[in-house]
Amino acid sequence: MPSTPSEAEPLVAVLEEAPARRGRPPQPGLSESRRDQIVSSAIEEFAERGYEATTAAQVAKRAGVGLGTVYRYFDSKREILDQVMDRCLRELIDVVDAPALLEPPETLESLIGRIRALADALFGLVEDSPNVLKLLMVEASAIEDEFGRRVMRGEQVLAGLVAEVLEHGILGGWLRKDLDTNAVGHSIIAMTWPGLLRGLRVGQCAADRARYTDTIVALVSFGLCRPGADGQAR
Repeated sequence: MPSTPSEAEPLVAVLEEAPARRGRPPQPGLSESRRDQIVSSAIEEFAERGYEATTAAQVAKRAGVGLGTVYRYFDSKREILDQVMDRCLRELIDVVDAPALLEPPETLESLIGRIRALADALFGLVEDSPNVLKLLMVEASAIEDEFGRRVMRGEQVLAGLVAEVLEHGILGGWLRKDLDTNAVGHSIIAMTWPGLLRGLRVGQCAADRARYTDTIVALVSFGLCRPGADGQAR
């Protein structure tokens, strides 16, 4: 079975690859809710204007605070960006609900349901968190190679989770034993990317979301199943 991290570890692995935090350490007495408010406002501004075109003053205005308040919490716009990318990666990974996904399935139908739920959760970000997706999928690499690498690491975490689900399918006797679960895991996550990008650019309707999700499920159902699999654990 692939060495997929536990549900508490994937995000830690991604964030540990980030550079050492710039600027001052957290100061006693400063409100974490205010820090979160500034980061949330920065996500909106960076997604709408682009990182380079956004000023700290614009972030402050959207957050409803003075520029001096922003600099009480962050030394620079670049330090704000570090926190923004951490937040976006956390949301990307948390939306999948790793504990439920990795619970060993009892039937082939249950396993396929896990894959469907994962795909549906990712496509749900188009409606629920479009700015998070835009920063991760469009802006990150353009801002700095380092952020592109961090996004790729996030994709690797998601692919590893899928690989572990597929390993359960092999152990249950439903999926082919010769599957390269890591490669297939990456392929399944990669299949979501075009649909996510299209949703960001032209909008996503229920039919589009269902079509992409059904295609991913069909790959598992018809392309990966062992001939004669009866859907019951062995």
